[in-house]
Amino acid sequence: MRKFAFVSDFDGTLTDRDFYHIVMDKYLKDWAWDYYNEWRKTKKINVDFLNKIFSSMDRSEDEIFEDILNLPLDSYAIDFIKRVEDCGGDFYILSAGTSYYIEKLLAHYNLNSVNVISMKGVYRDRGIHILPDSKSEFYSEIWGIDKAKVIQTLKKKYIKVYFSGDSEPDVGAAEACDCAFARNDLKELLNDRNIPFVPFNNFKEVEKYMLNQGWLK
Repeated sequence: MRKFAFVSDFDGTLTDRDFYHIVMDKYLKDWAWDYYNEWRKTKKINVDFLNKIFSSMDRSEDEIFEDILNLPLDSYAIDFIKRVEDCGGDFYILSAGTSYYIEKLLAHYNLNSVNVISMKGVYRDRGIHILPDSKSEFYSEIWGIDKAKVIQTLKKKYIKVYFSGDSEPDVGAAEACDCAFARNDLKELLNDRNIPFVPFNNFKEVEKYMLNQGWLK
């Protein structure tokens, strides 16, 4: 078995804001937040919702690419990823968004060794369209990808699997991993379920905790 894996959610965890929030504010503020509030009254923020937002961008692919490069990445994320890899670990991004924008941002920062587990996305009709794979072993009808199943599979390959997340799709992964790091809404969700976690605000804090535990050197 390999030494360890650090698995992180992307939107709102590795980045300070969800990409769809940025899109709503920048391009769709005339209607998107009202739509968001109405949606949340009865439904979860799932693939159907994200596709409504991303497909409504009405921008060229070059314009969207510029937005991707401007995503507010955690200021210590790149250093943390390199620390994990220098200590013999593998870094994964596990996202219920789409690899369309994640992989473009990673390529921009030359983070070619990071593994991305997410859903395919394509540029079409001046927007992004997420394409869940219903035949995938990790498929979820709600989120498009079942993060708990991913963690359970990785635990067969690694001695330890750590996870960081920020919202409801991350609950199962946080419960399945060996140690969960939680921020924002995920903290309350885990508290309510009596699932242990380490709170954090940025990846410098995650690194410090792991160093103190002897998990990183």
